[in-house]
Amino acid sequence: MSLGALALVRAVATGLLVSGNFSFRQAAVFAAEAGSEAAIDWLSVRVATTELFSDQVAAGYYASLPNGISLSGFTDAGTRAYIDWDDDQCASRVNTTCLSASPELPIDAAGNRVRYVIHRLCRTNGRPDAATNSCLLFRSAQGASSNRGQLSYGASKRFNASDTVYFRITVYVRGPRNTTAFVQTLVHY
Repeated sequence: MSLGALALVRAVATGLLVSGNFSFRQAAVFAAEAGSEAAIDWLSVRVATTELFSDQVAAGYYASLPNGISLSGFTDAGTRAYIDWDDDQCASRVNTTCLSASPELPIDAAGNRVRYVIHRLCRTNGRPDAATNSCLLFRSAQGASSNRGQLSYGASKRFNASDTVYFRITVYVRGPRNTTAFVQTLVHY
């Protein structure tokens, strides 16, 4: 009888530990929203300028997406670039490119530390419409039917002349009990 009671207490304790870890994970994911909003705010005031045609390393912004980048720090055969989430200049990483993240946002009430990196989804720096550049572009359709903006069967699609570039925001959250969360958001203006 005492062994059964001990097993029950142990099972309840394990259940509480799992639910506690889940709570920390959820808090970290919610904290990532603040990072996404900060990155969107940073982009919003610069989107109509030429400032986004080149890297803004101190702000964690990159005008092109490097090949072989590891956003989480894990290594595989093709990894050639890392994000420096911990401000240690990618210690112990040799023969790789070390990319800076944004400055850390203020620590939230739950103890989460939030940083982000913004990548413009282009192959090279410079103007997105340059002949030597290739960017992932958003094109909004014109000439849609009045049925909630959907194109009807047989309707012609015409795209706006002004295409906009996509930006990928990667938010890194480190919280209590070594909780780690990565959240990515795609935006265009």
